[in-house]
Amino acid sequence: MNKFEVINKELVDTLSNLKYKNGDLSDIGNEIGIIIAKHFDDVNDLDGFICGVKHGVSLTDGTHG
Repeated sequence: MNKFEVINKELVDTLSNLKYKNGDLSDIGNEIGIIIAKHFDDVNDLDGFICGVKHGVSLTDGTHG
């Protein structure tokens, strides 16, 4: 399994099995952050991840330029 597949599987497993049922976006962000941060390296970092999140949001909310 390559790095992308490992991260994807961990995200799916974790978010599919959350123990708490009442939360908000910050709780989901926290869970994602814990997983993503373990895989940062010289190429994949917080700035790149945040850029990807902002891009996805812009595609959804109509602000994509």
